[in-house]
Amino acid sequence: MTDPSSFENLTRRILELEQENTGLRQELEQVQRSESNFRMMVENVPDIIWTMSMDTMQIEYMSPSVTAMMGYSKEEILAKTFRDVLTPASFSLVAQHLQNGLAQLQTDPGNFPKLHALEVEYVSKDGSTLWVELTAKPVFNTQGKLVDLIGVSRDISQRIIAEKALKKSEEKYRSLFESSRDVNYITTLDGEIIEFNPAGMELFGYSKEDIIGADILTLYNTPEDRIKFKETIRQKGYVRDYEINFRKKDGTRIDCLLTSTFWQSEEGDILGYQGIIRDISDQKRMMRQFQQIQKMEAIGTLAGGIAHNFNNLLMTIQGNTSLMLMKTDPGHPHYKKLKTIEEHIQYGSDLSRQLLGFARGGQQQSKTVNLNTIIRMSAKVFASTKKDITVHTDLSSELMQVEADPSQIEQSLFNLLVNSGHAMPEGGDVYIHTENTELAAYQLAPYQHQGGRYIKLSVTDTGIGMDAKTKEKIFDPFFTTKEHGQGTGLGLSSVYGIIKNHGGYIIVYSEPGKGTTFNIYLPVSEKSSEKISTPAEPLLKGAETILIIDDEPMITTIGQTMLSEMGYTVITANDGEAALEIYNSAAKTIHLVILDLIMPKMSGSAVFARLKELDPQVRVLLSSGYSINGQASELMNKGCSGFIQKPFNMMEISKKVREVLDKKEHA
Repeated sequence: MTDPSSFENLTRRILELEQENTGLRQELEQVQRSESNFRMMVENVPDIIWTMSMDTMQIEYMSPSVTAMMGYSKEEILAKTFRDVLTPASFSLVAQHLQNGLAQLQTDPGNFPKLHALEVEYVSKDGSTLWVELTAKPVFNTQGKLVDLIGVSRDISQRIIAEKALKKSEEKYRSLFESSRDVNYITTLDGEIIEFNPAGMELFGYSKEDIIGADILTLYNTPEDRIKFKETIRQKGYVRDYEINFRKKDGTRIDCLLTSTFWQSEEGDILGYQGIIRDISDQKRMMRQFQQIQKMEAIGTLAGGIAHNFNNLLMTIQGNTSLMLMKTDPGHPHYKKLKTIEEHIQYGSDLSRQLLGFARGGQQQSKTVNLNTIIRMSAKVFASTKKDITVHTDLSSELMQVEADPSQIEQSLFNLLVNSGHAMPEGGDVYIHTENTELAAYQLAPYQHQGGRYIKLSVTDTGIGMDAKTKEKIFDPFFTTKEHGQGTGLGLSSVYGIIKNHGGYIIVYSEPGKGTTFNIYLPVSEKSSEKISTPAEPLLKGAETILIIDDEPMITTIGQTMLSEMGYTVITANDGEAALEIYNSAAKTIHLVILDLIMPKMSGSAVFARLKELDPQVRVLLSSGYSINGQASELMNKGCSGFIQKPFNMMEISKKVREVLDKKEHA
């Protein structure tokens, strides 16, 4: 018979076991659900989750994402070791990391490192590679032995590509920054320089140690410029091509263009300023020289017009004076006064010639000459008149020749010597030097000249020198530093005009207290040298008929009177149309036409062209207050018989008229 108490105990035990079994089933179900969830997570995460045996380095598990990432099936990847899926370089990196970890495990097991953020390169099934970020954790057994590694591999190929592209871009822009010929800089808001490229160090004369960390205010010419810059960039957010003066380490001022913006962080916070400084000192200097040349050309045109009208006035005075002298006995009390008037006419003519020498197209009778001959003669004459000044000459024995008007070059040299004399009131030394030189086109760019062979003539004195303000004006007509009545201010301006009209250019160097040097460059001529001669000018007469065409009645009147005194029959006309009517009706009786070049309504050129149509054999003597240049030269090339410049006296016109008529008769 069964003991009731034992039965109850058995029944109670069965119930307890059933309850425990129910709990175990629930726990098992929960574990199964958890395992299923984790498996779903592992198998659906895009990263590769894996385990590896430490003994064999055999891959024990890789999540299904290995197929999408590397192209292997589950079976294929489990047949491989980690060596098989890593590039040799990456395997060496991982092996070294593990070796270091195992060594540390022997000495300090508690600090075995994780393989986190280790970037390695996997080899896909198709042989291509991809970069992954590998993170691993050691797995130990119950005896504490390292048996497995469990880890995650995340594809970072796109990030690596982006980083490489960024690095390449940074290297490119760093290269541009370092190799730029302009100054590139970055400063803090307070002006501390934190970046400054080599071009900046070269331009400003600072070393890297000097400039990095320095205050950019050091480079500014004045603190006000820095204040103005900051105010402008604060208002507009930038400055562009802002003209400003900076200062080098040695104190030299330089003209620059500044372009700058705010330097910002990735979040948009303003950290400072970044910009470009471009040195435009050479461009500014060339622009000033070009503007000076343009100004001189404009003034030259004006001066030529003044000289032309002035010569017309002198022509009337000269003609009447010559006529009166012919009728006046040398013993008459008025004879001396008339000679004085004639002398002053000559002075006025010289003054006008200086103006024309300055004006465009003032070149006259060019010859192939050696400058040394003119220099020796001029230096000797000047030295004889200025005993307190010693003239030193250093003239090249192999000096090449130039195509020039000897009288104009002599005039230019005298003007320079006289200018030097005024700069040395207590006496001193003048040095004249000549040499052959070769100049490149870029050296002559400001003067719009071609490169080639030139003669260099230098005139240097030990005088008081000039400041920059005076030096800028010395070639301006009528500018003079002399007292009133002691100079016209045309000396150096005529030098400038003469040299320019000879195809050359002139440069002046001067500082207060250090004297002055004028360097003149004239193009070399390939022609043979010619002798400078002064033929006699006898008063010659004739009986031919001459037509004078000039828009100034006073010129035609005095011309008619002068030529009539020489025996000629003279007809006059004050405009081109009237002259053509006269010539058309009396062409066979007119032996010579004296034609003014500059006239209103119909120019001398137009009149000449019509005369040639009426009579191809017409004899025309051009007359002008200008020198033989421009239009006059063109008409001479087209068949004009001669040229005479106003004002001219009886001797000069008689010779020129006879020269043209006789030449034509014997043609």
